[in-house]
Amino acid sequence: MATVDWPALRAFSPARMRFGASTPKAAFSAMFTGQTQTISHAADRLMCTITLPPCSRADAGLRESFFMSLASTGDWVRLWHRQRPAPLGTLRGSPTAQAAASAGARTLSVQTTAGATMLGGDILGVNGQLLIAAYAGATANGSGVMSLPLVLPIRAAISSAAALTWNSPTATWQLATDMIDFSYMAPALQDGLDIPLREVY
Repeated sequence: MATVDWPALRAFSPARMRFGASTPKAAFSAMFTGQTQTISHAADRLMCTITLPPCSRADAGLRESFFMSLASTGDWVRLWHRQRPAPLGTLRGSPTAQAAASAGARTLSVQTTAGATMLGGDILGVNGQLLIAAYAGATANGSGVMSLPLVLPIRAAISSAAALTWNSPTATWQLATDMIDFSYMAPALQDGLDIPLREVY
């Protein structure tokens, strides 16, 4: 199994992207109060569906070979959030993890510049995972330390001083299906198709 880049060719340029999360949990109701409680399975993962537009026969073979190979080998693919390549906040430069963070943590301590901001939905990348700022966002203090709340818990441990990527950070994804097929609307035109992906480590 290998990790490959999403192709930069025209045939792989998305017409649409659907982005979200899978958050498995168990729910139960208390015997006497009837209150419902949930327990996380600690398996939160980002989900993404890339919609590709119709393409010509010249490009169709490239798409078929790439995606059928992903389905057969189980290879992982690097992909960034194509609608939000950089934070809307002011964080730039070379941020790092100010302290180590274990898997399951919902806050990351970031070393950046004084006053730097991350807005809700802004994304940082580290170790093949996308860390999405929670709704409240965060602002670095006078020492440049930011306590960044996260939408999803950290999925893989982060070491102290680990470099954080803000410009088009990528996660690793795997096809979320074991079957993929392609249809044609004319002799020389392949239909558009949806590619479901699940975040993996």
